[in-house]
Amino acid sequence: MNIEETGKLIENSIVGLKMDVAASRGAKPGQWSIKIKDASVWIDVFDFPTTPGKFYLQVMSPLCAIPDKKKDEFSWDLLEINYKMYGSWMCKKENWIYVLSLRETAGLDQSEIDATLDRVGFYSSDYYSKLTFKYEGCWLPKAPTTVTPGTPQ
Repeated sequence: MNIEETGKLIENSIVGLKMDVAASRGAKPGQWSIKIKDASVWIDVFDFPTTPGKFYLQVMSPLCAIPDKKKDEFSWDLLEINYKMYGSWMCKKENWIYVLSLRETAGLDQSEIDATLDRVGFYSSDYYSKLTFKYEGCWLPKAPTTVTPGTPQ
């Protein structure tokens, strides 16, 4: 599937979630940003310069920053949680933990996109609450930073 075909399915999912498609579109074709529960969810359809025409669907949600204290315990908890997750996983990029799903667009259908958006949004919202409660006080205050949504990670 190309970016336009996949985009139609994604926008059908966004409409199904009763969200404004136009407001969710990113700066570039193949980018959307939505809110599921209290989780920001970024959707990207892209190809790599080394494999043009082979497209990928990435759905990700920033979960939380890596804590300043109890990092080992936190990391072990993430590994245990990953085992319980279905169709997505948690990963580390720089100083952040994300809930992520990444797959080729070939063979993708509407129900898979719907399920992926639901999973990533649910897991991000649910585990944010659980982890921030368990590790309360483990994050030192930081100056605010800006993350640009809708960019392939």
